[in-house]
Amino acid sequence: MTFEELLAAIDERLAAEPRLAEAHRDATSVEHSIWMCNRESVSIGPSGSTGIAVTYLSSGRMVRSKIFALSPMSVDRIVTTAAEHLTGYVFHRTTR
Repeated sequence: MTFEELLAAIDERLAAEPRLAEAHRDATSVEHSIWMCNRESVSIGPSGSTGIAVTYLSSGRMVRSKIFALSPMSVDRIVTTAAEHLTGYVFHRTTR
């Protein structure tokens, strides 16, 4: 899958996430997807030709950044970590 296809899948999943009802996507960026909720935000963009860079920000300051593989298998991990950050870690992962 291309970066654009993976980013579309990530955006679709974040938009459908019930715990992110108050979050919104900044539609001004074409290459990046920027999601915001209250003081938290997540920027998702390309990292070279084989990665997806995810930057987690709080009150406009970078908290951390992580590179994920440019792979469909990364979508779940990116959506989970983005949702956790955007909700201030109120919702945590559950073990199955």
